[in-house]
Amino acid sequence: MQAELKRDESSRWRLVAAAAIIVGAVLLVYLPALRAGFVWDDEQLITSNPLLRTFSGLIEIWSGGRTADYFPITNTAFWIEHHLFGDNPLGYHALNILLQAADAVLVWLVLRRLQIPGAWFAGLIFGIHPVHVESVAWISELKNVLAMFFTLLSILCFVEIDEKPRSRTWYILSLMFFALALLSKTQVVFMPMVLVLCLWWRARDFATLRREAIRTWPFFVMAAVFSLITIWFQNRGIGEEQIIIGSIARRFVNAGMAVWWYAGKVFLPARLMAIYPRWRFDSPDLSEWLPLIALVLLIGLLWFFRNRGLRGVFVAAGCFVVALLPVIGLVRMAYLRSGTLVADHLQYFADVSLIALVCAGVTMLANCRHGELKTAIAVISILSIGVMGVCAWQRTQVLHNEESLWRDNLAKNPDAWQAHARLGQHFFRQEKYSDAIEHLRRAVELKPELPEDHNLLGLAYCRAEQFDQGIREYREALRLKEAKPSTGQTASVATIRTNLANALTIVGNNLSNGAREIPAEAMRRYEEAIAQYEKALELEPNQPGIHRNLGILLARLGRYDEAKAHLRATLQIVPNEPAARETLEEIEAQHH
Repeated sequence: MQAELKRDESSRWRLVAAAAIIVGAVLLVYLPALRAGFVWDDEQLITSNPLLRTFSGLIEIWSGGRTADYFPITNTAFWIEHHLFGDNPLGYHALNILLQAADAVLVWLVLRRLQIPGAWFAGLIFGIHPVHVESVAWISELKNVLAMFFTLLSILCFVEIDEKPRSRTWYILSLMFFALALLSKTQVVFMPMVLVLCLWWRARDFATLRREAIRTWPFFVMAAVFSLITIWFQNRGIGEEQIIIGSIARRFVNAGMAVWWYAGKVFLPARLMAIYPRWRFDSPDLSEWLPLIALVLLIGLLWFFRNRGLRGVFVAAGCFVVALLPVIGLVRMAYLRSGTLVADHLQYFADVSLIALVCAGVTMLANCRHGELKTAIAVISILSIGVMGVCAWQRTQVLHNEESLWRDNLAKNPDAWQAHARLGQHFFRQEKYSDAIEHLRRAVELKPELPEDHNLLGLAYCRAEQFDQGIREYREALRLKEAKPSTGQTASVATIRTNLANALTIVGNNLSNGAREIPAEAMRRYEEAIAQYEKALELEPNQPGIHRNLGILLARLGRYDEAKAHLRATLQIVPNEPAARETLEEIEAQHH
């Protein structure tokens, strides 16, 4: 009895030690992320997100009225983090890393519970795989690591059914964790199909499979409901923006190529980047069907030989494909706006099955009797782990800040318009206007239909005192905004009109300097500026900056009564606005 207790205690300590090694490896690999900042979508989702600042914002997070997607659990986590850490990125990164460590341990425990060889090895590889760095070191991808955490807990509880006396409790917990996963990121809608594949793999006969598969119907209902919710939110967020995904034939061709592409990144995670080169969305050539045909043939062969030792391989391949179905371009989604179909963070959930398959194969091969083969496999495995750890460490450093991320991206994909746009914004904030112009100009060349980039390029030109180019970009931004009914009368249009009016005013001032009378060309610029200010005020009547600038311009032109009205309107909104008060006092002193 005592010997048995010692064995149990020793076994527990071995499990703890095995988990500690996985956690330690993940923490070591992601250590550089603790010194990293906010990048890319972090600005929209966290640092500039007004919903994170108040309790009413938390209510709106759950109502979904102002969110791009319905991920209330993730956004609630951001809300809590914002109140704990503010704009200090350290706490955000720490949570992502801890969740990745937990996910890696859970991968091991789930595979171990399913009695898959090499489960611990698979958990370790999942934790430090370089392609997963984007999901961990990018704060916005909390939704990935959080959804994976709940998904793995759901699967772990589901496999405990019929194995423990309290099966109903495990079943309810499994449903609850799946709901939390869906509320974190709806990409996990594939999970019910994975459960069915696992049940088929473990079932002794068809009757057993049917009895156990019946339990999955609530999971399928939940997945269907959240799929519809996500599609609705995506369509609302996309609005009138044109996102090309091609014909039905092109979608299936691209889907086949994407599955092979993602599989390739699992085995050879080289040249990783935030935004990959553009994909084709025109009519497919005959040769482009080959990857899809090869994929269908492979799945068919695995099914045909399922009873000849390939049952597990079929399940692994099936799980990989099923997990990718929501993100391989079959349905129009916002992630396709960059022009590419693939991204590192989109394969995060699917990779588990392929990693498990490879690790199971390596473990089974290592269990053979040949000592030299065992040694070779051990050496190769250790080297692979080391190489992956180093690559993940290096990739984590790339996500240190906006500049390092986008410079790396442009070195590998010079035509990534989002990279140019983000780098242009970064340099604009740093007041490096020549650098900002270079990247923003390239961004609008690659993606000319975005008015926001034209507006920012116009601002950069004007800050660099290249006003004619700036005015041209403002006009193009206005044209693009007003071409769509949904954006033609928005506050952003008022901002662009104000920017245009400011530039026209400065040009008019430059033309008037030193002249006794205002030149005709300067007057033409002034009159257009006044018209733009007035149109901006029709959209934003309570903007003090517009009233102030218009009032000062009217005073310069000697239209004092009109000027006083706008200057007084400014002071009603901002009582101590110095430029408006000084100009108003000068007018009143001269005409008292």
